[in-house]
Amino acid sequence: MVLKTDLRHFLDEEGKLLALTEQAKTVFKFLSKIVSSVSQRIASSVSTHTEPPIVDIDLVAVNLKCNTRAEQLHCEGDIEASCINLSLIEWHCDSCQAAGTISHWQGSLWDKQQHTIH
Repeated sequence: MVLKTDLRHFLDEEGKLLALTEQAKTVFKFLSKIVSSVSQRIASSVSTHTEPPIVDIDLVAVNLKCNTRAEQLHCEGDIEASCINLSLIEWHCDSCQAAGTISHWQGSLWDKQQHTIH
């Protein structure tokens, strides 16, 4: 099953986390860890403004265990993620069929890229 997520669905107009159910909090914590890890990788790969912008990021080990399955279907797999065209994060478990995408994460509190104010 593929989980397609728009990060804005968890946030209010100011970009702060909405009041969520416990299940939604668990899902958001999982997704925000992926966003933080991938955006940190993007930030660390950009050393100067003279380099061409990075468009795609290869697989990033997120240091997160798969928790997308019901308790009776426990999975010990690790989550890996990549970034496509700096707009869509794709993630998957290296052991089970869990996978998904995260959109509209740029500029969120969990985006670790350095932002320039114009």
